[in-house]
Amino acid sequence: MNTLMPSNLNDICIHLSGIAIHVTEQIKNQNEQIQGMCLERQKTMEKLQKQLEKMNQVISRMCDKQPQQTSDQIQILKNQQYKYELQMEEELELPCYRNRIFQIKLKLVQNEKTIINVNNLLVELQIWTYDKIPKKLTHNNKNQSIFKGCQQTVIKKGYGKLSRIQIKEVSSHFPKGTFMMMIIPTDDGAVIGEESKFIIKKEWIKPLIINDVSIKAKKFSDRHNPYYAKSDGTINILEQE
Repeated sequence: MNTLMPSNLNDICIHLSGIAIHVTEQIKNQNEQIQGMCLERQKTMEKLQKQLEKMNQVISRMCDKQPQQTSDQIQILKNQQYKYELQMEEELELPCYRNRIFQIKLKLVQNEKTIINVNNLLVELQIWTYDKIPKKLTHNNKNQSIFKGCQQTVIKKGYGKLSRIQIKEVSSHFPKGTFMMMIIPTDDGAVIGEESKFIIKKEWIKPLIINDVSIKAKKFSDRHNPYYAKSDGTINILEQE
């Protein structure tokens, strides 16, 4: 029995040595795989970083060009010749107040006469600043929409109404302390060809531009000094004072 022990111990040692070698090889292979994965991940991150840098460059170039395009857009809207125009049915009392609901009743006119359009005309309310190069304002500095409630409506048979409008931003934070409020036709149901039976293209309609719209934080009865925007969007300076 004693003569068998060394042989058995030797076999066990050889077996354990084989296991150790096998485990060592596995660990080595796993380390190589992990290093390879890390290297691939690093390469992927470098590619993504380069793509991000290129994208930022493109965005930067687009932003650099955007102000001039915006300025041109405002001038085109103001100077273009139109056959019809949007007006308010009644004067708009100003100032408005943040998160306070108000409405704007609209009509489509030609030479001060209401036009009964056949197709539905979608119009959109937009807020623009009085920066040297006007900016369209859609979100605040927390990336939250400045609008709540109605921002679009349909002009149908000559009339439409933007109801339950709410603006969530005050105008005092911006140049001139007021906004330019614009109501612009955005869709005409894909009208093709010439005018026929009062099927009207959106390009033929002059947007309604309401000047010097003040949006205040709170309404105090003793501080509320109303002024009015007329049906064409203009403000009487004497009324405002």
